[in-house]
Amino acid sequence: MQKKVDWSLLNDGMTIPVSVCALLKAWDESILIHGHSMDIKVIIDGETFDAKLKNQNFKQDKWGGHKDVIQIRYGTKSLLAQKLRTVFHRSYMYLFAQKQLQGKSKKQIPLPDNIHEYIRLYVVNSLKMIYMECCFNEDYEQLASTLKSIPEEIYEANDNDKFFMADLSASIVEKQQLVKYRKMDRSIIRMLKKFYDYRDEISGEKIGSEYGDSVVEAHHIDYFTNTQNNDSTNIVIISPNYHRIIHRNNPRFNRNEFRFEFPNGEVLPLKLYEHLKVSNG
Repeated sequence: MQKKVDWSLLNDGMTIPVSVCALLKAWDESILIHGHSMDIKVIIDGETFDAKLKNQNFKQDKWGGHKDVIQIRYGTKSLLAQKLRTVFHRSYMYLFAQKQLQGKSKKQIPLPDNIHEYIRLYVVNSLKMIYMECCFNEDYEQLASTLKSIPEEIYEANDNDKFFMADLSASIVEKQQLVKYRKMDRSIIRMLKKFYDYRDEISGEKIGSEYGDSVVEAHHIDYFTNTQNNDSTNIVIISPNYHRIIHRNNPRFNRNEFRFEFPNGEVLPLKLYEHLKVSNG
């Protein structure tokens, strides 16, 4: 999950996007119970903070049919909120000034284009431990510069970071950042693989199950080396064979029909697409 910094994030908490909520049951199905909450730990830069993961207990008879709202809550005076306001000081000062000008209005205040700060959330071992990565313009630009020299297929396919980084001409700082990014990338991939019980989303089958194994890989729909988009809604879990075919032919992914559409007119539909279907509302 990736979320831009806003006033709520710096003071009270944040809402987990609907597209991510479907995946949470791969870790703990209890969070999908209406009104349920649990104490969690949020890790930032090696520091651990207390928070709550909460399925908001709104009146279902009044809001019938409304999807559950799952939030991370911590409150304005919490150590986590103080940490975020310190880390994102530039955003906080801008939003605070705008709030003073806005008065009592509750209209959402967006950050200007020259302040592009955001967080990425990753489940580490369970829903009770969430890693929060703080990102800034400089991070995005540096990573984009590094990725220009890496083919997407190599970025996705090679799990050996030492081998992967060996021939890159990037600086040590850029290499360290890219390795960190790949480690975070894998936490999302693990969640998706677990959610689909290690099945290929195209065929719906466990590839290699007859040998007591299941071999699937993660594919970024919009290439990560171009977009730096590591959100779960940009990843599908597919077999190595389908993965190679897609990279060789670069088909368009139709998000309304949940299928890859090839230049020669052929289509390759997904049989499993729950985490994408939810994001489409």
